[in-house]
Formats: sequence, C-alpha cells, structure tokens
Amino acid sequence: MDFDEMLKSWKEQEDKPLYDVNRDLLQLVIRNEQAGMRRALRWDQWTTYIVGTAMTALAGAVLWWFLDHGGAGSYAILAVVGIAAFALWIGALWLSRRRQAERERVFGNTLEEELRRNLSLIDYRLSQVGRWSNLMLWSAPIVAGSVLIFWLILKINDATGFWFNAGFVIFMVGSVAYTTWESSRAAREELLPRRRRLSGLLDTLTSA
Repeated sequence: MDFDEMLKSWKEQEDKPLYDVNRDLLQLVIRNEQAGMRRALRWDQWTTYIVGTAMTALAGAVLWWFLDHGGAGSYAILAVVGIAAFALWIGALWLSRRRQAERERVFGNTLEEELRRNLSLIDYRLSQVGRWSNLMLWSAPIVAGSVLIFWLILKINDATGFWFNAGFVIFMVGSVAYTTWESSRAAREELLPRRRRLSGLLDTLTSA
C-alpha cells in the first residue's frame, strides 16, 4: 500500500474518529516514501560527484597540455576556470546536502514529525528544481565548464572557427535550457501534489 492508497482509505472512514486510523501503518508508508526520495537524492548526488570528478580530470588534462606546450597562457587560464567551475558544482551540492541534513536533525520520530521531515525534503528538492531559473543556476557551473573544456579540446585539434564556435555555444545553451525546463516541469508535477497532500494530512493530524 502506497501513500495515496493509504490516504484514500483514511478519507473513506468518514464515520470513524481520527484515532481509529492505524497510525503505525501510515507512518511506515510515509517512511517508505521518504526512503524513495532519499534514494533519488543520493543518485543525483553521486552522479554529480562522478561526472564532476571526471570532467575535472579532463579539464586537468587539457590544462596540462597547454602548460606542456607553452605559449598559450590565456587558454591555460580558461582551463583553470573550467576546473574551478566543476569544483564549484560539486562543492555547492555537497554544502547544500549538508545543510539539509542539519535541518532534518530537529525532527523527531512521531508521525507528525515524519510528515514535517518529508515536507522539508520536498521543499529542499523544489528549491533546487522547482523553478527553471533555480535549476539553470544549479546547472550553470557544469555548463560553463563543459563549454570551455570542449572548446579548448577543439582548439587543440584546430577544429574551431567562428561559425562552428557560435553553433556549438548555441547548441549547448539551447539544449541545457530545454532539458532544465523539462526537468523542472516534471519535478513540479511530481512534488507539488505530494506537498499539498502531506500538508493537508499534517493539518488534519495537528487539528484533531
């Protein structure tokens, strides 16, 4: 039984008082939903760490190439900027997750506190992806770093030109803008109804 089924069953008990509901079972369902959300967050976190580390290593290799060949100080600086962008991406996510973990420590183990913990997780996720602008801000370091590094790789191989560069930048920015918009829309469709249901349930419990 998932959360929606449990809530539907609860609402059908119109002739029964609130204390007749199996609170232990409801709390178990809520914890299972919370565990699913945490798995998704861990997946995003480790994906960021792995991809960010790989891209940082690639940027380091590009930087080494320019330093080894000399005479390309401006390109070496751009490679350093790319490394810094990837490091910022990883560090921002790590700091964000640490702050969220600290916020969750204030919650206890009662049913109401589990609901508040779930709402805190949903609010945290919405703060990241609930708005297109927020998601673009989160994506900005990896986009900027990727554009720089791949452009430098093309420069190393003498595969750059004005129209090629312009097309490459337009493609990267356009694809990221669309994918972040779609991801934000999907996240809102998933999280906002869940937030409303949990808030309504918490209001019912606290007013009973």
